[in-house]
Amino acid sequence: MKKVLGLFLLSLLLLVLTGCPKRPLVAPVDQARLDAEEAIASASKAIDAAWEVGADVAIAESLLEEARGAFAEGDYPTATSKAWEAEAAANAAREAALAKAMEEEEVVEEEIAEEEVVEEVSGVYVVGTWARDRDCLWNIAKKKRFYGDPWKWKRIYRANQDKIKDPDLIYPGQRLSIP
Repeated sequence: MKKVLGLFLLSLLLLVLTGCPKRPLVAPVDQARLDAEEAIASASKAIDAAWEVGADVAIAESLLEEARGAFAEGDYPTATSKAWEAEAAANAAREAALAKAMEEEEVVEEEIAEEEVVEEVSGVYVVGTWARDRDCLWNIAKKKRFYGDPWKWKRIYRANQDKIKDPDLIYPGQRLSIP
């Protein structure tokens, strides 16, 4: 009996919900205001993300200030538009800063690679990046020019205990002596 009553109430609820006329829940002016608030918040987050990577966000910040001014005056479409422009400017600045950082990292990696060639002769190995060389003690020991056996990683660790506190953590640019 309880199941039948529950099904009846559920079907009645569904009938009421689907039978209601479709009308906007928010007035158009309020919707424009909500859209502007959302665009300003999104632009602000994009500016923060760009600032964190060291990007120049001056243009994006000025556009965001214009958006906030238009919002304060009640010009929600202009506020939304300016906020979108600010977000686009922040994203472009962030991408430019990241591209510049990648170029600088490539230069550093090239310098490390050049040092590596010089240092190999003297029994010193300069640790490369994980992305490029997959360097860890296991992989260094596995290289043919050293031991050719990854299980001998402990030799490298013991010889460099003054430089390596945790054998799972070695860093790019670190100079390890290979016994």
